[in-house]
Amino acid sequence: MTNAQLEKCKQCLNRKRSVNNKENICNIKGKNLDFEDSCVDFILDSNVIVGTKNKIEAIRPNLERAKVSQALIWIVMLLDAVSAFSSYLQYNLLLLLKNEEYVSDQVLDANDNREQIIALMYLLAFVVSIVTFLRWFRRAYYNLNIRVNCSHSEGWAAGVWFVPIISLFRPYQIMKEMDLKTTNLINSKTNNQLKSDVTVIGLWWALWIVSNYIGQYLFKVLSKSQTIEGFLNSTLIEIVNSILGVVLAIVTAITIRSYSKKETMLEEIEKREARTHNL
Repeated sequence: MTNAQLEKCKQCLNRKRSVNNKENICNIKGKNLDFEDSCVDFILDSNVIVGTKNKIEAIRPNLERAKVSQALIWIVMLLDAVSAFSSYLQYNLLLLLKNEEYVSDQVLDANDNREQIIALMYLLAFVVSIVTFLRWFRRAYYNLNIRVNCSHSEGWAAGVWFVPIISLFRPYQIMKEMDLKTTNLINSKTNNQLKSDVTVIGLWWALWIVSNYIGQYLFKVLSKSQTIEGFLNSTLIEIVNSILGVVLAIVTAITIRSYSKKETMLEEIEKREARTHNL
């Protein structure tokens, strides 16, 4: 296999991810890499995209998805702040009960209703924000897969979030890969020397893991709370988790905005290159 043939193999959807050597790059079982001119499987693969112009046309718009995802994350952040304040009010109410001070049933019912409404609103916004984020995340990885040889498929970029154990580290690796390779592509095409946002991405993922852990712990505590002291402790954890959620939302929005700017910048550079080439 020549180097030119190898470059074609790197573009094929039948390739193994993150493999660049001639012997192991093909993922078709029993496939012999002994073709002389072009691979039949490559020719028949309608999803293979070659040529600068064809690649540019295959890039799917992702800016709007980024904006929608950020908007939903800001809503989640607002609800986290509201939840923190509501939990603070509940904590003060529990202190009154602990000190055996009189609290009317109306006040207690109002507190419970407020907490339930905020919890339902937060759950709805959180689920929708996850959907919008995954749509943006998958599209971003799809676009990068067209440009360079990525480690995974674009479908795996969405599915990996739901796989136990792997979901603890693979999304971070994909986000890091996206940022590094997009930054390198921009730097290779311009005189700019953009820096990768690996530190911010690491902070984003650390906050996500800690927030999920606290959320799971809080669920266990709430299910076992039977005393005023237990409710006081769980409410304090709720306040901490909500404040952490605010920080996480801010960092997540920054991460999306930063990568979206690079993705848009790269797309504009590629379009300029295509126009220059046509001239």
